[in-house]
Amino acid sequence: MFLFRLRKVFRLSTVRQTLVLLFLFCAISLAAWGGTYWLISGEMQRAVDQRLSDRMEATLAALEAGETPPAPTEGQYAGAADDTWPSGFVAVETSSREEPDYRYLVFETAQGRLAVGENVERQEELQQILSGGMQLALLATLCLTTLAGVWLAINGQRRLRVINEGLAEVGRGNLATRIQVKGNDDLSLLADRINLTAKRLDHAMQQMRVQSSNIAHDLRTPLARLRAQIETNLDALTERGEAVSAEALEADLEQIDQVTEIFDALLRLARIESGAGRESFEPVEMRSILEAAVETFEPVVSEAGHALVVENSDASIVSGDESLLIQLVANLIQNALRYGQEGQAITLACHGTVLSVTDEGQGIPLAHRKRVLQPFYQGEAARSGEGSGLGLSLVRAIAELHGAELYFSDGPNGRGLKVSVPFPKTTKL
Repeated sequence: MFLFRLRKVFRLSTVRQTLVLLFLFCAISLAAWGGTYWLISGEMQRAVDQRLSDRMEATLAALEAGETPPAPTEGQYAGAADDTWPSGFVAVETSSREEPDYRYLVFETAQGRLAVGENVERQEELQQILSGGMQLALLATLCLTTLAGVWLAINGQRRLRVINEGLAEVGRGNLATRIQVKGNDDLSLLADRINLTAKRLDHAMQQMRVQSSNIAHDLRTPLARLRAQIETNLDALTERGEAVSAEALEADLEQIDQVTEIFDALLRLARIESGAGRESFEPVEMRSILEAAVETFEPVVSEAGHALVVENSDASIVSGDESLLIQLVANLIQNALRYGQEGQAITLACHGTVLSVTDEGQGIPLAHRKRVLQPFYQGEAARSGEGSGLGLSLVRAIAELHGAELYFSDGPNGRGLKVSVPFPKTTKL
């Protein structure tokens, strides 16, 4: 059991990092203290050797001049060298505590072997004090560092546990969970990112539930109408022996086509919102988009009793998908045709990288301008029409795919609706 718990503790990343840092600190501290002790000890010995050399030079100079050599002071020696001592510096350590250790300098002279010495007991005591002080300081530093490392490991592990538990709650489907991590570091930043991701995921799930409800609501009407028509035709055929007319079959097919169009629009919307196709963007001239829209929709607009006005002022080049951009313009024109007044002028304009479509209809109230971008949302006036509530959703998705934004404003003189799509300047080539 103890080994299992110990193994579990060592699996924690914070504990492993703390142990690695402690090992590195110990190695660096030992190297630093050892180097310091070696340098100080060497400097103390060089100082003793320098004093011995100076005294030897003074003694030799006095002997050559026939003078009396300087007398040794307390703790010093000057006289004949022991026969066992070699020439040069000699360290003599005694086993008795009463007799101090000496360091000698032995030199061969005409009068014999001469030695000068100095008591190095004090230097050795200083070295011992230095060594003991370094060991004590190193031990205290290691203890304090270990305590600090353990505290940091426990604190970090506690914060990681909070994040882990929060992620577990999110994984169990509780998307309203928010992770609260105190501080202003990478862990708190990670917690904020997780909270933001959970918030967006919660919003996406709510939108999905709303859209699923809208899909069921909007498909129920055409399917119910289709079922009623088929039941009417079936009753006429089986009970009264009446043949099914071509008009009835055409009406049924129209209902099926309407349902199919809704599903096709949903598939296009999902594909666009996933970002698919962005890697195949190419330079597209906005002028060609205007020309394609005019060629396709001018006859339709004229046949409906409206006028299509085109304004082209310094149309720029953007990076995007030409077919999707044409679909964006097509949806805006269809929206203007569906909800505009009779005999209106629909203005298709491009100024630089700003594309806009303006109609002269009743417009969209300010309170509904954000909601109309949601799939299947339709105002009360639009409910009586043939739309499915996906046109502006597709426009929004295409604009976001191209890094553009969507703005609603009133038309000229406060009449109608103007939809502007300004593409970012970074898309200009």
